Amino acid sequence: MTLPRIFGVWLLILPLMVINGIVREMVLVPSLGRRPADVASAAIGIVIVLLITMPFLRRARGRSTGALVRVSAIWLLLTVAFEFLFGHYVDHKSWTELAGNYAIWRGNLWPIVLATLVLSPFIWGRSRTTG
Repeated sequence: MTLPRIFGVWLLILPLMVINGIVREMVLVPSLGRRPADVASAAIGIVIVLLITMPFLRRARGRSTGALVRVSAIWLLLTVAFEFLFGHYVDHKSWTELAGNYAIWRGNLWPIVLATLVLSPFIWGRSRTTG
């Protein structure tokens, strides 16, 4: 699992997740309300992550735990860096507001989507045992 390939998969996920966020704010929130829209968007985000990572990571079956941790760590760092840098410098959100997206105890579902991304190498990349 090369770095360009790991980065490439992340680059496939990125625009789909951005589109998911735009659809949430422009379509789902006005039609469903904030909370149902957030739930629907989180579910869509989880599906996006699992569908995009599945073909890439199924080829990684049998890889060492260290290799899977490496993929998880890279995707986590890229995602959090993108969210904070894009959110602050492009979307003009405060650092506090961006950090608040991680407050699962306040009902924010982003950490569940992020956990899916981090766990996907272990979901799809683990070896299957027979017998």
